[in-house]
Amino acid sequence: MRYYDMKIFNSDGTIYREYSSLKNGVFNPGALMVEFDILRFGESTPQGESHITVWGISPQEMQQARQNMSGKKIQLFAGMSQGLPLAKPQQKGLVIEGTIFQAFGNWQGTELRLDFIIFAGPISSSNPAPLAPVNLTLPWLAGQKLSDALVQCFMTLGGYKPNINISNRLVLNHDRSMYCGSLTGLAKNLKDFSLSMIRDPGYSGIEIAVVNGNELRVTDNDYANHPDQTSRNSAVYRNNNPIQIEFSDLIGQPTWIRFGVVTLACVMRADIQVGDVILMPKKSRPMIQASSYSQFRDDAAFSGSFKVQSVRFVGNIRQRDGGSWITIIEANPEAEFAKK
Repeated sequence: MRYYDMKIFNSDGTIYREYSSLKNGVFNPGALMVEFDILRFGESTPQGESHITVWGISPQEMQQARQNMSGKKIQLFAGMSQGLPLAKPQQKGLVIEGTIFQAFGNWQGTELRLDFIIFAGPISSSNPAPLAPVNLTLPWLAGQKLSDALVQCFMTLGGYKPNINISNRLVLNHDRSMYCGSLTGLAKNLKDFSLSMIRDPGYSGIEIAVVNGNELRVTDNDYANHPDQTSRNSAVYRNNNPIQIEFSDLIGQPTWIRFGVVTLACVMRADIQVGDVILMPKKSRPMIQASSYSQFRDDAAFSGSFKVQSVRFVGNIRQRDGGSWITIIEANPEAEFAKK
């Protein structure tokens, strides 16, 4: 069955509101209707804020939403719970953790709803307003590895843990300290600069992403020169152990949307993050056409491994068609850069 669990927290960490489709572990057919459009992306190519709508709230919640909920921390868990034959409860999990940038209610006819616009990522500790500058300083000194400089930079972000897996070749012979007013500004600068330093064909450059709620994942695809080659949190491990996409997970067929980028839609799942590597279904054919024999139409049109660029969660708990509870993944073919 479709599953969601949304929690809104007070500043002291206690739960202010909770909306869930499960009651004591059992699906609740009377759960409030929830719609959402959640975005995960690399910070060098920001795509905007995420949006959640809850239908069927009380008039009191609707009227006091702006005063009572703006600026609060919010978490949304989603996926599939037990109940349907192909449901995979192990794939459900946290899809977003962030700060409520705007909260506003609406009343149309007999319908009451509550809308949230959510900002995921670090915000200023001195100014609690979302989207305030985070004042990042990168103290990159001559002879110092960029990974070490980034650890010092992220120490100022309370509540976020860095997971840095980038090339050891990113070392300068001069100081290059940098100040940025946002994580996006830092990500854009480092991606462009890393591409100017390492000009090997196939090098992707540095990407920064906020994953698992409070993890700052910094990675590139120069795996042979990564300092961490063995731990489960390393980019090397993710590259060597891709997440298998089963044919039964897909909604429709994968397709190219632009040069070097493929998009695919799956049943709602929360276990795929930006920077993960996915493996397309096995025994795939390179092309499926309307004239293909019926025994070939249960194959996917793509095969091989792809590195995830962005993940989008689109859901409506009440809409009955399969396309209304999906995860949309954009990925690019995993380059053979590290093997050259």
